[in-house]
Amino acid sequence: MSSIRLLAERLGFSPSDERLVKQALTHSSYVNDNPGSLDNERLEFLGDAVLSLLCSSHLYRRFPSLAEGQLSRLRANLVCEAALTAIARLFDLPTIVLLGRSAIGSNGAARPRILAGCAEALLGAAYLVGGLPRAEELFQLFYADMLDNTDDAAAFPDAKSALQEFRPEAVNYTLIGYSGPDHDRTYRVGVSVDGRTMGIGEGRSKKQAEQAAAAEALRNLRA
Repeated sequence: MSSIRLLAERLGFSPSDERLVKQALTHSSYVNDNPGSLDNERLEFLGDAVLSLLCSSHLYRRFPSLAEGQLSRLRANLVCEAALTAIARLFDLPTIVLLGRSAIGSNGAARPRILAGCAEALLGAAYLVGGLPRAEELFQLFYADMLDNTDDAAAFPDAKSALQEFRPEAVNYTLIGYSGPDHDRTYRVGVSVDGRTMGIGEGRSKKQAEQAAAAEALRNLRA
């Protein structure tokens, strides 16, 4: 049985949905090498909107006493590239994603931008298959650990704030660089604690990259 079919079953898709699952895992570089294939960019676009709605709905119901600003911060941590990349790795997407020669050569299977896009695209595929109810089933599966283990809003940490609290010494973020066109740019940021580089992160915005860098720094400091 193919790895895509196994993943489809694991995520609750029927055999008739396998083609859509394959598309959700197809990077544009693969299409360049395999004309006639469909990439996952449109599904990613749809999945991004579906994810934002499902997160908003979940947090609204779960934390009735929180203000809009607090809910927005919690949602940002659930939909950020770092969280989506962690989900992608949990479901072994780096070993399944379909990449072209150029992306394989640049270790694309390890790039957060590509993995996060696949996770969002799968949510978009679920929405096309069965609307919001089906997308919510996959959302609950993807976010089970983050959503079900506690009723405390602290379960959705702000990595930058957590890092500042964990090590009150001077924490500095530095933009290392960025890549991609203006409409699809990936930023790379490093964070130093007391003068030592402790984490590097990537994201679609500087803020997302800073959050990813802070999360890595926390893991390194707690190791």
